[in-house]
Amino acid sequence: MASKTDDYCQLLGLNPFNESKYTIEAINKKIDSMEVKWANEFRNKQNDGGMRFKYHKLMDRAPDMRRVMADPLLRKTAFEEGRKNLEGMCQRLRMDCIILSDGTYILQPGSAEPFIKKLRWDGIDKKLVLKLANISDGTVPKPVSEKVLNAFTNIRTVDAYTPSEMLNALINNPDLEIRCEPLSEASSLSQIRNAFELCEKRVNSVRQDILLDQDSYISVLRSLKLIINSDDEMNDLIKYGRCNRALEPVMDMMEREYTGHQLSRKYIDELLNIHVRGHDQDMCISILQAFCFKKKIAANFSQMDSSMIRCPSCNNMVPGGSSTMFCPFCGNNFKTVCPQCGTPQMSSNINCVKCGFNFKEGEALAQNLALSFRMDIQKGNLSKAEKDLTQLKSTYSTYQGIEAMDLQLRQELGTFGTLKTMVAENHKSSRFYSAKSAGDTIMENYPSELQNHPDIKQKYEESLERVQRADLMCQQAEGVEDKNEMLSLYVSAIEECPDYPSARNVLKQYPPAGPVDPYGKIENQRLLIKFEAPLDNKGVTFVVYREKNSLPNVTDDTKPLAEIPGTEYLDKSLEPGVEYYYSVYSKRWGILSREAAHFGPVMILAEVEKVNIEQIDGGLRIMYEKPQGAARVRIWRADDSGGANMEIPVNGQTVYDDIGLKGGLKYHYLFVAEYETRNKVERSQGVIFSEAPLDAPKPVRDMGISWNKADGTYTARWSTNKPVSLFCSEKKYTIQGNMVKMEDIRAWMKEIKPVQEYNDGARFFLPDGTVQFIYPIIQMGAMGIKGTEVMVANLKPFRDVEKNITNKDCILTMNWPDNAVSAKLVISTTDVKDFNDPTAEIMTISREEYEEDKLIRIPMGKSPKKCINMFAVYKIGTESVYSRGIVIDIYNAECKKVRYKMEASKKAASLELSTDAEAGSLPAISITRVETGIPLKKEDGEILWSSDGEVDLKDGKCKLSIDLRGHTDIQHMRVFFVNEEDYNLFRFIHPLYDRRRD
Repeated sequence: MASKTDDYCQLLGLNPFNESKYTIEAINKKIDSMEVKWANEFRNKQNDGGMRFKYHKLMDRAPDMRRVMADPLLRKTAFEEGRKNLEGMCQRLRMDCIILSDGTYILQPGSAEPFIKKLRWDGIDKKLVLKLANISDGTVPKPVSEKVLNAFTNIRTVDAYTPSEMLNALINNPDLEIRCEPLSEASSLSQIRNAFELCEKRVNSVRQDILLDQDSYISVLRSLKLIINSDDEMNDLIKYGRCNRALEPVMDMMEREYTGHQLSRKYIDELLNIHVRGHDQDMCISILQAFCFKKKIAANFSQMDSSMIRCPSCNNMVPGGSSTMFCPFCGNNFKTVCPQCGTPQMSSNINCVKCGFNFKEGEALAQNLALSFRMDIQKGNLSKAEKDLTQLKSTYSTYQGIEAMDLQLRQELGTFGTLKTMVAENHKSSRFYSAKSAGDTIMENYPSELQNHPDIKQKYEESLERVQRADLMCQQAEGVEDKNEMLSLYVSAIEECPDYPSARNVLKQYPPAGPVDPYGKIENQRLLIKFEAPLDNKGVTFVVYREKNSLPNVTDDTKPLAEIPGTEYLDKSLEPGVEYYYSVYSKRWGILSREAAHFGPVMILAEVEKVNIEQIDGGLRIMYEKPQGAARVRIWRADDSGGANMEIPVNGQTVYDDIGLKGGLKYHYLFVAEYETRNKVERSQGVIFSEAPLDAPKPVRDMGISWNKADGTYTARWSTNKPVSLFCSEKKYTIQGNMVKMEDIRAWMKEIKPVQEYNDGARFFLPDGTVQFIYPIIQMGAMGIKGTEVMVANLKPFRDVEKNITNKDCILTMNWPDNAVSAKLVISTTDVKDFNDPTAEIMTISREEYEEDKLIRIPMGKSPKKCINMFAVYKIGTESVYSRGIVIDIYNAECKKVRYKMEASKKAASLELSTDAEAGSLPAISITRVETGIPLKKEDGEILWSSDGEVDLKDGKCKLSIDLRGHTDIQHMRVFFVNEEDYNLFRFIHPLYDRRRD
């Protein structure tokens, strides 16, 4: 049946987000049409009794719908409820989405239309539903490019996952006779490309009866050819294929176990941990996202909690999790927080699930404490109210209204504190009537609180007694006719309570005479005030008032500067540059004289005292502090040479570099402080400070440093004849100018203790394995003249370098020195190249890349030899510094065998050489002879002959006429290569001789 909570917007098919587009006429027309529809359904005998009853109730509610829609306020409320209800109903669609790793909700294809139909809300479209649910209508991002996907799809047609697997299937086919080593997981891209070229040529040329799946392989090779030359796309294809191979069981399990409920990230991670290890996790997640989108499997790939719970009040789905406390659509609190332990839980719980707190009893106790608090506040019992509030916070910290109670208590405590201060301050200054008035307010509003503050109570009671006695004296004075007796009683009342109003009003008619003839004298930044007392000065004191820039405006509440019994006062609290005006009154019986002694303005002028002058490069640095109150400081300069005085344009700066001064000449600086008053500018007398610039020698610009291999020391040389000290630092400092404080130099750098000193240099040690910046410093007292620094790089190279040739790739492994950030390999096919040689091939490998693969792979290609100069790269500040190079020769060609035959007589000798026919020449060779036996090395005996260069061959052979210096015992001779590295390309097959005669 229709419920009273049914949404009118839903029943009438109105879009609650288009409220402004509906007129009252259009809404009434909609109600009329729906009323006719409900009446027809009610009269339809084919509907069961329950349906007919429902439509009858809807017909009865039509008048209420017209009433609600006609009232602007009720209509606005109805549409607002409709918006909340529709937004809440749309949240259910989020449970059927795919949540990407970045938290984006993606709608599954074809799931929105059935959901909208189930809403039974006319006028609602897919776009609005997706907007309310915060769901994107699109596809998941592709893990790789379209070309890579196309290549992988074709590879899967031949039951392979990676290019290596597909090519190995062709290489291992004996019918194809492809002469190529099978590929492995560690094969480089160059090896894959070489294998691809061989396989492509063979597959395109072979007959179909030899390769039955020729068409499939041709299609695979064509799609692979589109990306074979792109390193990025080939790496993506290999990674994509490996991940798909590992994910096969995961995809199969997800598809079989999916029951319509959204798969959680925990479930996905469990499958990945079991089946997928050592693969790119981001790639695997992207592949699974695309798989779930294709198979219409709802899954959460993000790290956030996607669970949803149902609100028991509005029946909508809302985000779950421990942080969800209420329904965002109807406001129902379906979770609460225990006020004792702070544990979130369902609001329907009777006791806390953690600490056992009884919510019902706790709330009842909290209500009683809140009532007691309000009653205590009304009575002014602040201490009891504070205890009630503290107990309420500890018992039920989430009680509604506790913040307002806390604010009210703080306000009352603030008022009470102010009244206490008034009692204490007025009592201290003998204003007992004011202290009694503040105490009366306390007794009226906070009667019980005074018992908790005995000191305030004692001062209040004393003030009350004094006021009562003063009041009694004033009453007696009113009945006395004798003037002197009357005045005596009023004076006694004032002595008892100096601020008693009636006594003061009478005595104001008899004020004392004021002081006369005031004058002041400034001494040592202080003002001495003197004046003449009036003739009738019995019982008179004198009150001094002071004001800035004008005469003091004195009232009964004005606080004086001082009250003195005599006629002299020393003011020690003057501020420089400020105009002060003074007024001195006589005071008797607490009453001031009508006339006062006035004088002013008075101003003190402070000098510039805190001045520091330092020697800097080319002059002096002036630093000073401007005196308080001074508008500016002006500086004049003079020197001992008798030149004219000159003002320095400091322009308000407190630090000024006076450059261009002559070294060794003393300069004098006059500092004058200027103060601006309302009418003119006042200047201090001025103070003088003197200093001489340093007569500095020229800095060391030509220092050179060399390393002494014999003992590992360093020698520095320079051209100056001044004594030079050396300082070193691992950090390069940018220092402006040539002159530096020696205390700064020693704080930044370490002084080098020379092993040996020369007139123009020094010999010293440096720590190993570091970069040091050497600074030449000429010390001049507290200052130093800095020269041009020299960087000494004593950096460790790579150690334990090992090489290995695998599948035409050179694999290098080595031990990295500490602090090296990368390796720079300078590769050449001829001789050794330096790291800045533009003709060499450069390869840079970071330490992170090496740690990942634990090797460096260098493709040899078709080069028979490569010469590698390997440098360890260090980062010094923003610069890259290189260690000394480690040279490695790598040979990739097959070693050819060289046979030879020697014939010798006393007149002539010849040498015949033969090797493979394709060899056009042999490296330089020589012949070594020993007296007995045979030579095993070139250096074992006497070298009789050398080719002095390469030996040309024809069809791999040649015959040479040689000079053996008359020796004929060829059984004691052997041929050797002049250079040891040539043995990597050629090997001698030495002839055997009959040596039984030896």
